[in-house]
Amino acid sequence: MKRILLLTDFSENALLAAKQVALCTEAWHTEAVLVYHTYNSVTIVNNEPIVVVNDEVKAAKEKELQEWMEQIKPLFPAQVDLSHRLEDVDLPIGVNELCSAENIDLVALGITGQTGFAKILVGSNAITLMDICNRPMLIVSHKVVPAIPKHVLATTDLKEVDRKLSLFDLDQVLGSFSAQLYVLNVAKRESAAAELAQELKYLHERLDKYKPVYDYISHDDVVTGITEYAREKHIDLILSFHKKQGLLASLFKTSISKKIAWNGAANLLVIPMDSM
Repeated sequence: MKRILLLTDFSENALLAAKQVALCTEAWHTEAVLVYHTYNSVTIVNNEPIVVVNDEVKAAKEKELQEWMEQIKPLFPAQVDLSHRLEDVDLPIGVNELCSAENIDLVALGITGQTGFAKILVGSNAITLMDICNRPMLIVSHKVVPAIPKHVLATTDLKEVDRKLSLFDLDQVLGSFSAQLYVLNVAKRESAAAELAQELKYLHERLDKYKPVYDYISHDDVVTGITEYAREKHIDLILSFHKKQGLLASLFKTSISKKIAWNGAANLLVIPMDSM
C-alpha cells in the first residue's frame, strides 16, 4: 500500500477514515497519501447542462480543503508525503483517473449506515464506486473505533477460490499487522463433492500459512450471518471479493459486499475481481 487515495467530504466519517489510514501507514510502509475532494459544477435542467458552481464556491471549497488538511496532518508520520487535490468532476470518474495516473494501490473512504438506502461519503455518486473502482477499497465504518486490525475475516462461498486469493497479497494485511485470520464459509448450497474438494484444496494451500480459524455457518440471510459472526469474534476488518455488476444490475440488486458495508459491523476491504 505504497500510495493511498483518501476521499473526503470534510465530515466526521471522512475524519475517521483518515485516522484509520494514518494508523496503518507505518505497517504498510506507505510513501504517499493523496487527499481527494470533488464537486460537480454541471447539473442537468430540462436535458441541458447548466453550470451552477461559481468561483466563490470553488474558493470556499479550496479553503475548506486546506483547513481539513491542517486538521489531519498531525495524524500521519512525517515520512508520508501528504498532498491534496480538488477537482470539478464526478467522483467515480475522478477516482479512476487518479488511480491510473498516480499509481494508487488503495482507495479509502468513510461510510455511514442509515435507514433504508445508506449514504456513502461525498454523496450518492460514491455508491457506484464499488462497482467501477479498479483498485482495492478500504471502507471505514462510523461504528468502528480506528485501530490496527487484529482480527480479520475472509468470507468464502467456495467458488473461484484460487482466482480470488491470487488477486490480492494477503501479507499486506495479515503479515503487516500480525492479525488473526478467520475464514468463514457462507455458501448457501452445497457444490458437487469433487468441485468442493478442489476449492477446499486451493483454500488450504493459500491460507494455511496464516494459521487461520476455519468456520462454517448456516444462515438464511448471508449478510446477517456474517455480521453476527463478525461481532462474536470481534472482527476489525472483513475482506470481500467484489464483482462489478454494472449500472443496470446495481439498480435492481444489492451485492453482499455493499450490504456488509452498509451494515458497518467492521471495516471492509473490497477487492475487485475484475482486472485492475
